[in-house]
Amino acid sequence: MIEALTLRFDDFILLNSGEKIYPQELEEFYSKAAPVKEMCVFTVSGMHGVMKSKVLWAIIQPNLDSFREFGEVNLRSVLKERFDNASLELPFYKRIKGFTVTLDDLPLTTLGKINRDEIKEIYEPRVIEGKEGALPVSGEPSSEDLLLTGSVIGKSILKCLKEQSGIRRPIILEDSLELDLGIDSLGRIELTSALESAFSADLKVGAIARAFSVKDLILGITDALRGAKDIPLEDQELAKGEDYWNEHLKVLPKEETMQMLELSTGYFAWLFRFILTAIDCFIFKVFFNIKAEGAEDVPKEGAYILYGNHTSFIDGPAIGACLPRRPVFQIFYFVFGPYFFRPFIKNRLLRNLVKMGRFIPFDFSTHFLEALRSCYYVLKNGKGLCFFPEGLRSTTGEIGEFKKGFGVLAKVTGAMLVPVAIIGTHEAWPSTAKYPKRYPIRVRFGKPLLCEDLEKEGLAMGTQDPYEAICLAARKALIVLKDKKEGT
Repeated sequence: MIEALTLRFDDFILLNSGEKIYPQELEEFYSKAAPVKEMCVFTVSGMHGVMKSKVLWAIIQPNLDSFREFGEVNLRSVLKERFDNASLELPFYKRIKGFTVTLDDLPLTTLGKINRDEIKEIYEPRVIEGKEGALPVSGEPSSEDLLLTGSVIGKSILKCLKEQSGIRRPIILEDSLELDLGIDSLGRIELTSALESAFSADLKVGAIARAFSVKDLILGITDALRGAKDIPLEDQELAKGEDYWNEHLKVLPKEETMQMLELSTGYFAWLFRFILTAIDCFIFKVFFNIKAEGAEDVPKEGAYILYGNHTSFIDGPAIGACLPRRPVFQIFYFVFGPYFFRPFIKNRLLRNLVKMGRFIPFDFSTHFLEALRSCYYVLKNGKGLCFFPEGLRSTTGEIGEFKKGFGVLAKVTGAMLVPVAIIGTHEAWPSTAKYPKRYPIRVRFGKPLLCEDLEKEGLAMGTQDPYEAICLAARKALIVLKDKKEGT
């Protein structure tokens, strides 16, 4: 009997094309590419109304400890980037065509293996209907769960979540903040303010940043309130005001963050940036034959945001290699911190190099608001900022959707927006490759755009949110610039 059960997991999937797929092989492959706790690959039939179709699909239970370690809260986008990169190493027929993220444990057999039949039975109908997130709860809630949802703290949190998410159904403890309630990294900042106002207390950001489910949130806030300090009434009123982001971003960054922001150009900082720029220009001219268009349109002074498409690690250095002399010494770079600086930031020498290089490291959870405040601070002091609004690198070379934080920063600061189309970095060093290769790169700077004009254009395109309107119109301008023929 045991032998029969063991052989069952060596079964293969037969695709419509006649190719054989061994699901366990794919699960091991993809689990090495991303923070995955458990994964099950199976075929979904009847996708898009085609009853005889068979589509390779995966059910993913992410490793939340790994996401917490790197300050990541956007589960789906991170997993998608890793899987897209990994898929390019596989033959086309072996690539999963999509995946569903769940925070629930996957059903197991008596031998401790994933129960493929049960998983397929549970999730296939949900995949076909396009559902993701928490499974329907069967039976009565436990006494522990009733205590959580029935407590004063629990009721207040559920009320805040309902107001922010806008969903009408009852919120359950198993709901994912991201997948079920639509609360992303920026939404967590707004949620923090709403909860601080609800409890009149200064809450630790980590209590909300580490929460992935409603239950995590209630437990974390309950614990955080034990040592929380009361916040003044006037600050509570500010959090509820109409100009929410304006009030929050103009708060000065913390003292330790301010020490990392060098606005003046001291001798050693100037020398470091001079050497760094010289090396940068040499590498890109020799190995990538880099050429710039429209660099004269980059403002020589005043607050502005250079925003570009993001497909490669070398996008930022490519922009730096093409900037005129004055802007290259004044500009700050908004970069994802956990992968680049987190292991080194405690080292004093490297911390000073980060400071002189004018990098503003951020992560999507605990320090996102602090990073936005740093950006606001440098822009209000008349400096330039290089920003990649897509957040993550595109694996296809196409320009993805812009994150709302870009629109917030642009509107609140009123800075000019300068689109930068980077052409060739995806071919030179795509996110899927370990090493770069020689390939010609072009960096095309557009004319400075006014935030007010972009907002009007975005609103005319159908969106209701002013920040999303800016993102929508700015993305359109970048696409037009990227697709423009050379020399026109």
